[in-house]
Amino acid sequence: MARVSRRRGGRRRGRRSARSSPRPPAWLKPLLVAVLGALVLAVWAGMRHAPLIEDSAASRPPPSSPPVVYEDMQRLSALRVLDAARRLEREKKSAREQARERERARQAGAPATAGMALILDDVGYDLAALKRALALPWPVAVSVLPDAPHAVRAARMAHAAGRLVMLHLPMEPANPKYRARMDAGFLRADMSRDEVRRIVLADLARIPFVAGINNHMGSRLTTMERAMRWVMEICREKGLFFVDSRTTKDSVAARMAREAGVAWGERRVFLDDSVAPEALATAWEAARVRLKRRQPVIVIAHPHPETLDFLEAHAGDLAGGVLPLPRLLAPGIGLDATAWREGSHERHAVN
Repeated sequence: MARVSRRRGGRRRGRRSARSSPRPPAWLKPLLVAVLGALVLAVWAGMRHAPLIEDSAASRPPPSSPPVVYEDMQRLSALRVLDAARRLEREKKSAREQARERERARQAGAPATAGMALILDDVGYDLAALKRALALPWPVAVSVLPDAPHAVRAARMAHAAGRLVMLHLPMEPANPKYRARMDAGFLRADMSRDEVRRIVLADLARIPFVAGINNHMGSRLTTMERAMRWVMEICREKGLFFVDSRTTKDSVAARMAREAGVAWGERRVFLDDSVAPEALATAWEAARVRLKRRQPVIVIAHPHPETLDFLEAHAGDLAGGVLPLPRLLAPGIGLDATAWREGSHERHAVN
C-alpha cells in the first residue's frame, strides 16, 4: 500500500510541474527562421551591390568639368584673334612708318625719284672682282678705300668705265674688336678739327675722280655731331655729296650733311652682311619690296665672290630699276646736282 501511494504521489507532482511551464506555440519557430533568413539575405544583397555603385560613381566625370576639347577650341580661337590683332597692328605701324618717312623726305628735300642705286664698298684690293662689278648692266658707284694697295688704279678703272667714284672714308667704330684694328688713316673720336681735315684732304688728294664720300665703319664717329660737322664742311668746300652708310641707327651723319647744305643719301639695305645664298636673297628681296613701293633705296654691297655671283645671276631682275646714285640724293644748297644726274661727275673730281 505504501509503494502504491508513493507512485501516485509522484505522478501527481509531475503533472503539476508540467502544467506550470507551458510550451511555445507551434507557429513561432517557423516565423523566427523566416525572419533570420530575410536578414541574412538583405545583408548579402547589400554587400554584393555596394562596390558596383561605388565604381559607377567613380567612373563618371564630375558634372562641373567640361570636356577638354572645349578648352582647346576656346584657346585656339583666342590665339587666332590675338594673331589677327598683332598682324593688324604691324600693318598699321608699317603704314605709319612709311608716312613718317615720306614726311621726313619731303621736309628734307629728298628726291621723289623711286629706284635703286648700288654702291660697291671696300674697292682697291681685288681688281679682278672690280672688273666683274663694272661689267654689270647697272651704273654701280665704286667706293674706294684710300689706303688699299690698288686704290688709285681702281678709281681710274671705274672712271674709265663711266662709273661714279667715291671715297670710302675710314671712321672709328664702336666695337672694341674693330677699334683695335684701326690704322693711322681712320678718323678718331678724339681728333681735333685740324687733324680731321688733314686726313680727309690727304685721302681726296690721293684718290682721283672722287664725287662723293661714304663712311667705312664709323659706328662711333657718325654719332658725334662735332666730328661729322667737320667732315661736312669739307664736302661743302669741295662740292662732294655724302652717303651715310648707317653702320649704327644712332648716326647723325645725314642730318649734319643736310644742315651743312651738302647733297646726301642714306643706305637702306646691306646686301651681303652674310654671303650665304639665303641671306643674299632675303636682302635683295627687301630692296625689291621698297622698289615696288616706289621708294628710293640705296644698296651697299662688297666685292665678295659670292656677292658678285649673286648680282650676275640677278642682272635681269631690275631692268631699268637701278639708277645712278645721284638720282636718289637729296640736293644740297648751291651745289650743281645736274652734272651728277647726267653722269658728267668729272667736274667734281679731286685730282
